[in-house]
Amino acid sequence: MSKQSTKYQTTKLNLARGLRFRIGEDGNIYASISSSSGEFYIAPEVLTFLCFLTDNNKVTDIDLIPNKIKKQYNNLLNNIPNKEECKELLNDLIGAGVVISSNAENSRHLHEDGFGDPWIQWAMISDNMRSNAYFAALKQVLTNHSIVLDVGAGTGLLSAQALSLGAKKVIAIEETKIAENIKPIFTKLGLETSAKNFILHNTNSFDVEINEPITNVVSELFGNDPFQEGVIPTLREIGSRFVGKQITYIPNKVSVFFNLIELNNHPVLHRIKAFNKLKADSNKINFTEKFMHAAASKLDLNSISFPIALNANDFKYLAKTCALGATRLDPPPVYSSDLTKHPLYGKKEIIIEEDCDNILAIIWFRVHLTQSITISSNPKEEDACEHWSPIAIPLKKLLNKQNKIEIKYQLSEQENLFCCDIYHNEEKIGSR
Repeated sequence: MSKQSTKYQTTKLNLARGLRFRIGEDGNIYASISSSSGEFYIAPEVLTFLCFLTDNNKVTDIDLIPNKIKKQYNNLLNNIPNKEECKELLNDLIGAGVVISSNAENSRHLHEDGFGDPWIQWAMISDNMRSNAYFAALKQVLTNHSIVLDVGAGTGLLSAQALSLGAKKVIAIEETKIAENIKPIFTKLGLETSAKNFILHNTNSFDVEINEPITNVVSELFGNDPFQEGVIPTLREIGSRFVGKQITYIPNKVSVFFNLIELNNHPVLHRIKAFNKLKADSNKINFTEKFMHAAASKLDLNSISFPIALNANDFKYLAKTCALGATRLDPPPVYSSDLTKHPLYGKKEIIIEEDCDNILAIIWFRVHLTQSITISSNPKEEDACEHWSPIAIPLKKLLNKQNKIEIKYQLSEQENLFCCDIYHNEEKIGSR
């Protein structure tokens, strides 16, 4: 037995509290522990191993696992891992953060991609509008008695802001490898990093024990789709620990909006125009255009959406801004499993007010840090941030003034993706 495996022989093994499973359309099982780590395939023998750990949530001898699995799950799976395979598998699962071991805190293989990528982090902290808005919001609410929980700390920007504003203590949670930079950055700034003032948990927030009397929860868990980084389930789980306590959350709400726009000048303009005209008469077009129509009939161009980096002068509105709804983040309540009861479920009608040469739908959002401080992903808004981009949805039809469209929208079941379908005269012309 290797040294690394030996130290797990008598230790308490738990599944990560954030572990979620999904059966894919291909019949395979996929899992995730957070938005930062992404989704990964779960082999049948790995699922069996995890089922065993779930049934035996206690001090476990790794050498006994194979026999116990065979005894309890023989009818489930023929290809049972042997002793050596179990040891390797356990090391891999702990390294991935799927299994939590009290004796193996330093054995996790921290994520270096995604939110752990330095350039991604730099893109976020270099957005002065957003960074300064958070600083101003923290300044409004913090005192020298404040104990701040920073969820998804990244490079520690919000933690550093809280400490610089005189917070009594900050507890930061960041599960990726980028967390290794937090204390060196603080030292460079002359900020105190002793346990009396600052604690860093380099793991998923679901698996962190919080024993401090928290007064403030601060987070920045938004992507271009405001829900894709798991802000709702993450803050809901955090909030479940402080029921009955007076906690100030920054941010406290996120609102979602819809617009129809015409691009004036943009690198994607040619493909948007072509997409709008797919229903046009193809009898009087040249061979290249015929090929494009033929390709469109075979390519899967349904449910197309993408972030689109826009400047304020790149586009004009074709209709009034439509507010689709908002959800609280202070913390998010437990909504009904019936998606129709969610505040971000519904349908709206929009009338086009101007003729246009091309048309594009965009979804954008506004984050409410406090009652008076907001930031948004729409470049035409006064509180626009530079890092976020609206979500673009091309429409398979060129529409004109007085045409009416209908948008039907909802959150995904996991509350981590904003979905919508766009109709004109009951014909679906765009979706996400």
